Amino acid sequence: MGDAAVAATRPAVRNVLGALLMYPGGTLSAARVAELAWGPGGCSPGALQTTVTRLRDWLKEQCGPPATVVWDGHGYRLEVPGAEDDFREYQQLALAPRSADPDERAQALHHALSLWRGPLFADGPEWIRTDPLVRRWEESRISLALELADAALQAGKPEFALDQLEQLASELPYDERVHARLLTILLASGRRAEALRRYDEVRRRLSEELGVGPSAELVEAHAELVREPRSARLPFHDPPKSGELVIGSHEAMIALPAVRALLAEMRARHPEITIKVRHLDFVEQVTALPQGQVDVIVAYLPVPAGVPVEPLATGTRVVACSNTHALASRDHLYLADMADHMVVSLSPSVHQEYRDFWAVDPRPDGTRVVYTDDEVTNLEELFSAVAIGPHITVVPEACRELYPRPDISYIDVLDMAPITVALAWLPGPVRPALTTLIKEATRVRNNGLGQGLC
Repeated sequence: MGDAAVAATRPAVRNVLGALLMYPGGTLSAARVAELAWGPGGCSPGALQTTVTRLRDWLKEQCGPPATVVWDGHGYRLEVPGAEDDFREYQQLALAPRSADPDERAQALHHALSLWRGPLFADGPEWIRTDPLVRRWEESRISLALELADAALQAGKPEFALDQLEQLASELPYDERVHARLLTILLASGRRAEALRRYDEVRRRLSEELGVGPSAELVEAHAELVREPRSARLPFHDPPKSGELVIGSHEAMIALPAVRALLAEMRARHPEITIKVRHLDFVEQVTALPQGQVDVIVAYLPVPAGVPVEPLATGTRVVACSNTHALASRDHLYLADMADHMVVSLSPSVHQEYRDFWAVDPRPDGTRVVYTDDEVTNLEELFSAVAIGPHITVVPEACRELYPRPDISYIDVLDMAPITVALAWLPGPVRPALTTLIKEATRVRNNGLGQGLC
């Protein structure tokens, strides 16, 4: 919001403004705004309307008459034409594809991180600071800082990451990932003595205040400090070996028959290739490939345009709802039966085609789906939201066996299109191990191995 002095407003007004800024261009229901501004108990409609009115007055004074909070019949939306929105820009940069050139990658990451001026809602109440969406974006900031450190090391400019890591280390005195990477950057910058002093400070803080010893990451970084001086290496994201593949997957998808069959064939026919599995949430399914965290993902289609895929198997979708839901007693459903039921929302960071496909939005008659405010990022959050609320979601039929829960019912939907699980990877230089995996996937599918739930 530029240089406007938000601190001059009342706490509830700041909280409402912050909540709306977290959803740039989006609409937040009155209940969600009240929950973020006043805590789990919310507030009365009158208190919310009064607070929104005060926020409108403040926006007009600080940003001019066009700036306001709009009620569109479903919720509130912040409109500040022409204003700079650091958080919106950060979201776009954080999810953008990364350059293969480490110097360019470091520049882009540093720019994204420079948009932060401290923790989100640093002076806000605990219920906002611990909100899942706030915590996810805070974790995103940490991940980008660690990625910046790796890029700066690869570019031979370790000091380029120093200011961001120093700032994070001061804000997160117990985050050993950040402090371990800071030690590595200090060492690579020729500041071994300072790095050793920092390690001793962190070790004593963990021991005296938390009663724990340093983690393996911190111990490894310290071991590098006391070795004979040599060029610092990347401790976390080493370049992949020619005979190694990192496969990203939702946890449950590794248990699918087609995936199990593919991995079994790889072990039997290509023992020279080492396969590692990295578990991903809904957001990481989009970001893990361009950020170089995995070589290939096992994904339910669709994936973003331009990403090559190799189908493995097909299956069906079902509706999941609470056992107390009105639909729970039905043997089967049609899409029309879902018309009046809200769907649990996935995070807006999940690409739009994927969100639309799994919610069947719009429906065949052209009507749009009505979503909740949950914006979940993983299956555990999704099932929890379904179990405690009167809302539904659409999941693979395989969840019946992979996630049997006494509080959730799975109901067949007879007129939904089939689903496909596939390998997906980014185009680029030929990787022999990846090429072998793709050929095996084709063979497994053509030979009918691993047929069953998808």
